Amino acid sequence: MLRLSRLVLLLMGAAAALAVPPGWTHHPFEGVEPHDLSLVQGLVSGLGHPVLGTDHLVFLLAIVVMTALTTRRWVLPLLASGLAGSGLAVLVGAMPGPNLGLALELVVSLSLAAAGLAQAGWLPTWVLLPLMGIHGFLLGEPMIGAEPTPLLAYGLGLLLSQGALLVVVTALLARSRSILALFQRLSMATTTLLVAMGVIWTVEVLWD
Repeated sequence: MLRLSRLVLLLMGAAAALAVPPGWTHHPFEGVEPHDLSLVQGLVSGLGHPVLGTDHLVFLLAIVVMTALTTRRWVLPLLASGLAGSGLAVLVGAMPGPNLGLALELVVSLSLAAAGLAQAGWLPTWVLLPLMGIHGFLLGEPMIGAEPTPLLAYGLGLLLSQGALLVVVTALLARSRSILALFQRLSMATTTLLVAMGVIWTVEVLWD
């Protein structure tokens, strides 16, 4: 039964990776220019962007599972790294060129594989810190040129949405022995799944 559940998990993940491209959608007001965003729109965008972008969401969920299984001391540094990356994007104030943009998207796709390898203990956890920063940088890009008020609201939204996932959900998972036991039994399957998704999405980014 356990082997069957692993197989089903891997098949579902591979199908999802092929069906949904990385960065499938980003934030609720994608078509609105940053300088036209209101305070409420900035807040909603910040809340929605990390969970509507499939690549960002899968990476965050991978971190949640990994930290719940190992140690929660990495949760706050990872959250801080992501927010710092978003702040850097706004401070730079310019969209990266095509080549750099492609490189960042490739790093984001490969970060899924890195999260899987870190979960298995084959990569040190600190490797995820700069990767989280790059995710944060791309999350901050849509707000380049925004007014201060919606910009601050966006930052608050990012803090709340990512914090809820990384801090609250991780803490809840750590208290549930049955769920942790299930994740532990499926740890190799989830590692393989993350690596496979990272490779598939990297190929899709290069293909496009």
